[in-house]
Amino acid sequence: MYKLKFVRKALTFLTCSALTLGIATSYSENYNSETANAARTIGEIQEQRNANAKKIQELEEKIGGLEGEKNYEKQQQAYLEEQIDIIQENINLLNAELEALKTDISTTETTIATLETDIENQQKTIDESIELFKKRLCMMYTSGNDTSASIVLGSSSFYDMMSRVHMINRIAEYDDKLIDEIVTKIENLETSKKDMEREKLNLSMKLDEQNKRKEEKAAEIEVLNEKMQYTQTEIDRIAREQAELERDKAEVEAEQLQLQAEEDAWYAEIKRQQEEAQRLWEEEQRRKQEQLLQQQQQNNNSGGSASVPSAPSRPTYVPVTPSQSGFAWPAPGFSYISSYFGPRWGRNHNGIDVGDSGIMGGTCVAAQSGTVIGVVNCCTHNFAKNYSCGCGGGYGNYVLISHDGTYSTIYAHMTSAWVSVGQYVNQGDAIGSIGCTGHSTGAHLHFEIRVNGVAQNPLNYVGP
Repeated sequence: MYKLKFVRKALTFLTCSALTLGIATSYSENYNSETANAARTIGEIQEQRNANAKKIQELEEKIGGLEGEKNYEKQQQAYLEEQIDIIQENINLLNAELEALKTDISTTETTIATLETDIENQQKTIDESIELFKKRLCMMYTSGNDTSASIVLGSSSFYDMMSRVHMINRIAEYDDKLIDEIVTKIENLETSKKDMEREKLNLSMKLDEQNKRKEEKAAEIEVLNEKMQYTQTEIDRIAREQAELERDKAEVEAEQLQLQAEEDAWYAEIKRQQEEAQRLWEEEQRRKQEQLLQQQQQNNNSGGSASVPSAPSRPTYVPVTPSQSGFAWPAPGFSYISSYFGPRWGRNHNGIDVGDSGIMGGTCVAAQSGTVIGVVNCCTHNFAKNYSCGCGGGYGNYVLISHDGTYSTIYAHMTSAWVSVGQYVNQGDAIGSIGCTGHSTGAHLHFEIRVNGVAQNPLNYVGP
């Protein structure tokens, strides 16, 4: 991803492919001293941005995972709330039933009390009748005469006697009947009282049962509330962790913005320096052209002829043999690998270094046909040195070729590049001369193969 971004910037900024080694030595020394500090940090900036991007992805994954956990806890909480509502509704129904039972018990108690009063009143009536009957008997006894005989003998006539006997029988029958009725009524009242007491007992048992059910439901709600509290605690914990991760992400994103600004500033400085290099090169060419014209004029005036220096001859194509992958060895005639792909000096070495004896000035060829999408050709510091030289972002003079949009190759540390951006090259076409520019301590060709911008081990694709 970053490599693609780097390519886009290269297409914009790195346009000085026509620069040669003819730039003045004074400018060469000045150029390299000015770029030293930037070159020293650009690799670190790129590595830090890649590390930050990976960290942001990891943080986003963690945040997403926590969001899933929080949603699960919220679902659990919603379920618990639903269960609490159901149980609370049951408790409300139980409360209504309890109130109805209490009302029934109160009504039954009132009925029992009324029956008890009625029984007491009936019993009182019986007692009064019995007392009256006793008094009559007592009066008859104290008179000293047999009641019946007294009534008969005291009669003035037979009719009077019969009337008195009938009255006595009537009184006796009335007393008996009255007592029987009262006794029956008392018995009925006692039966009703017992029925009411049984009803009260049943109602009390139902009341106790309902109270027990209410307590059980209250205990269930208490358990559910504890679970609710636990889920809320989990939700709060997850929210805190999410907030911490979001803060970490914001910090990394802020650092990314700062790194982007530093990178943009670095490329802006490279662009400025390249434009300055182009200007100086053009001035140098004009100066040489003026010297040549002056020499020609002098020769013409003297009758002699001037020889025009010819450009050094260089190969345009070197026969190569593609591997099974379709790529060819980029340094024909040279096979010694001085540094391999993988970890090196605390960081990853994204390519291989071909560093045979006598490789300085050797021809570098396109490993596969493609379009040139990046060229740096303004680095003149071309001899063994330390890492203070960061021309070309540490790559020195280099060529970047795109192959069908998936594969890309990089050829770095060249003395000079022989191609330009937008040029199509065939496999085996000469694209530059091998040198020692950029972060290089000796002449070699640094060669990379990338798939969708990700560096791969070139030896999986090519071999000497």
